[in-house]
Amino acid sequence: MDSTTQGLTILIILFTMVTSIVVTQFIRRRRDLFLLREIPAYTALPMMVGQTIEANRPAHVSWGSAGLGGANTLLTLASAELFYQVAERASIGAVPPILTVSDPTALPLGQDTLRRAYRSRGLLKQYRGSSVRWYPSGPRSLAFAAALTATLGDDHVGMNVFVGSFGAELALVAEAAVRHDQPIIAASDQLEGQAVALAMSDHWLIGEEIFTAGAYLEGTPAQVASLVTQDVLRFLLILVILIPTALAVIDTIRGG
Repeated sequence: MDSTTQGLTILIILFTMVTSIVVTQFIRRRRDLFLLREIPAYTALPMMVGQTIEANRPAHVSWGSAGLGGANTLLTLASAELFYQVAERASIGAVPPILTVSDPTALPLGQDTLRRAYRSRGLLKQYRGSSVRWYPSGPRSLAFAAALTATLGDDHVGMNVFVGSFGAELALVAEAAVRHDQPIIAASDQLEGQAVALAMSDHWLIGEEIFTAGAYLEGTPAQVASLVTQDVLRFLLILVILIPTALAVIDTIRGG
């Protein structure tokens, strides 16, 4: 990495930190200054959890083949935050939420996330590590899809959140959820899985929306500030791309 790149990297990091701190302070004083754009999946999720609790059925979250230590580590951590938000709401019900994974490295993360959710409600004695389940591993695992299909029926699941790494096998699981009249929120880092999510789920998440669960479902000043900072940086990046492009087009037109 040359000195110019290092300098730009440092400036970007400093700008991000300063923007996040400033926005956090504004949000703490005036929360109404920043309105987040609506994401239907996050709008519907609390109602879905509430209906699941009233029906005395478990909420089900699955990360697919996402795990720690690989290319989708960040996705796994983001999915853990979403699972925490679901479990924190569902923990007050009589039936504990269920998390399914196929990567063994995600198992302890899921158990810790569920434990934190119960602790936040003061219900740690009701925590059961067996609610986090490992099924046969591997990307695009048909065995994992078959196990999920059985879980949806055997456990009488009330709702499903499939957010993680899924391939075309997600269609088998989603079809089973539809047959059991179970609502679905879905997203995947694989193109085939995302296509299934768009076609078969009630609500879906796209791209960076997966990483915004905390800001939308909990909404602490720091979380909202992080999201606003991302939007500011995205806007600036668009300007950096468009301005040189516009100048190049103008020069071409003037040059005839």
